Amino acid sequence: MSKRGLGLALGEGGARGLAHIGVLQVLQDSGLRVEHIAGTSMGAVVGAMYAETLDPYLVQERFEQLVEQEEFARLGLKRFSRGEKREASFWDMVGAKIMGTVALNLAQTRRGLLKSERLERPLENLIRIRDFSECRIPFVALSTDISWGREIPLCTGNLVRAVTASAAIPGFFIPVEHEGLYLSDGAICCPLPVPYAEYAEDAVTMGVAVPTSLNRKMEPENAIDIMLRAEEVNMHYFTSRLMQRANVAVYPEIGDVQWHEMQRIREMVQAGREAAEAALPQLERELGKGRGWFR
Repeated sequence: MSKRGLGLALGEGGARGLAHIGVLQVLQDSGLRVEHIAGTSMGAVVGAMYAETLDPYLVQERFEQLVEQEEFARLGLKRFSRGEKREASFWDMVGAKIMGTVALNLAQTRRGLLKSERLERPLENLIRIRDFSECRIPFVALSTDISWGREIPLCTGNLVRAVTASAAIPGFFIPVEHEGLYLSDGAICCPLPVPYAEYAEDAVTMGVAVPTSLNRKMEPENAIDIMLRAEEVNMHYFTSRLMQRANVAVYPEIGDVQWHEMQRIREMVQAGREAAEAALPQLERELGKGRGWFR
């Protein structure tokens, strides 16, 4: 009796999405082959690298090299950190006022604070092929058509540009222009692309998601805290609904890792490994179920 094929869906999450690498490592170590892969945002980055190399250990190595480079530092992801609550000094307040004014002026005159090329350049260091046709397994990157508010799956043409679109944080990076569309972060419409991992009727789909925990936090102090919490709640439940379509659900324990902390890659890889190892028995049962009409 032949085994069913495996389609893998890798969700968004910034640095937390580096747990996807650990999941792929466990699958490889267990002799399980991924036949088809779909990714959103960081899931698209990891998915594209895996579709190129079929080597999750090489994927980890490239990420570890990138976070040490000046090109990565220039992305400015730490600007998104909320940081720890502490009493602000006089210079903290002056600096925040200046940066806030600059950002506000830019936001009123441009589609994003940074050009998408600032994101594309480090991605070129991670992904060494340039076209989807060079991938060793089928791969789909999810992006969002920001004008019409719809998800756009990309699976042909310029691979790095497609991944750039999938990971372009709205408001921070200018949307990527593609065939008359303005494409932004795929997480807006499809944070976990399980439907695009269903490449065959009898395929097993495995979803890997790293949404922010909804454990009770400190009492919100202001409107920004409320808005950020609302976004976390929305993403959590949206991801859960999409995960319901997967045969196997994997939720790595991400702890307190914030989404910009790429330097904590080894922690995230280990979290992915542990979650995948726990899911292996169920995955192997699903893959071992027979094909054909008697199903």
